[in-house]
Amino acid sequence: MGFFNKKKGKEQSWSKPEGTAEPEKSRQPEVLVESRSPLCDVQAFVEENDTCVYFYLWWRPGSDRAQVKSCWVCNTKPAPDDPDKAAMDRGEAPRMPRSGCGHDPAGIRLDKKALSILWLEEGDAAALLENGKILALIPGWAWREERFPGYARYAVGTTPFAWALQDAEAALAPRVEKSRAYWEAMEDYWKELQESRLAALEAFFGGPHEQYYAIDGGKFPPKALVTGRREGVRYGFTLGVSALCQPVVEQYWSQDPASHRRIELAFAAREGIPEGRWMAALGRISGMTNLPWGEITCLGQGHTVACGETFPGFPAVLLLDQRRLEGTAAPDFAPVMGEPVTLLWAVPITQAEYDLAMESQEAILPVLYQGRPEELVVFAGEGKFLPDK
Repeated sequence: MGFFNKKKGKEQSWSKPEGTAEPEKSRQPEVLVESRSPLCDVQAFVEENDTCVYFYLWWRPGSDRAQVKSCWVCNTKPAPDDPDKAAMDRGEAPRMPRSGCGHDPAGIRLDKKALSILWLEEGDAAALLENGKILALIPGWAWREERFPGYARYAVGTTPFAWALQDAEAALAPRVEKSRAYWEAMEDYWKELQESRLAALEAFFGGPHEQYYAIDGGKFPPKALVTGRREGVRYGFTLGVSALCQPVVEQYWSQDPASHRRIELAFAAREGIPEGRWMAALGRISGMTNLPWGEITCLGQGHTVACGETFPGFPAVLLLDQRRLEGTAAPDFAPVMGEPVTLLWAVPITQAEYDLAMESQEAILPVLYQGRPEELVVFAGEGKFLPDK
């Protein structure tokens, strides 16, 4: 649900039915505060029209895949007794009905200078703050809940326009404070993380790394891909992805989300792999680092990612969590901000293996592996999980 009418958005159209009075003209909505996510293609803004204020998150703004989440903040004019259907029919943001309005029913005004937007750690959710206090908040899981608008300080109960913040504030307030501290730490973190990761990788390689590729395009957040060799195997590891927190992790690992939020990706192949194939693999791994924040999703054990023609005959890669692989050597990555780092190996899989993975609701492929543990993550041009036919 979205009612905003920003110039960059698609304009709403409304035609007056015959025999009806002209609708009351309203002033152009004013944007009180706005911000772009530092990680995701999401824009947050607060818009005030003649009668009310709404907080919006706009995912992929202006594109054919755009989505909007809208959360009522307050009424600036008297609250109606019933939902303002006329405003919604005109594509305008409606006032909260009296039954759901927790402030003066005559309406209130917000001080524009007191408002700010704080992004939560994952970058897909944001809080509207008034003098540092939560005024409204749209969490990341709202993208998958069509009927959930977000939380608002002045909302009463659960309405289509906002849910009461009071019911969730005990859980949300600490997350807001943690996010505030997170972004402060992210202002000066890269050098220390970079040095720590390179040291861990070179300890794993048993010597200096071979190549260091910047894969961030010169934009925040900084990321790299580092290559090296060990015992006849070529390795590529991402560096810096673990500084970020994956979105929607709590929906998949609700019992222990902190153990899955931070990832690095890895690929291994026999030294005889053709150079063109090797570079294509590194390019695919590099591109995968954008997936969680570009698609508002997360990567973890047993997930598959399509990889086109990167590996002819292998249409996808299977992700395997190093912590579940006994006998597989890996770098020792230190925790980031007190949270462990999940190293995910990208293992190419055949079409038959991919089909089986898609048909099963469980991560069945790792169970089928019968080879030597240390060979599981090393690509040698053959399938790993199903016998050759």
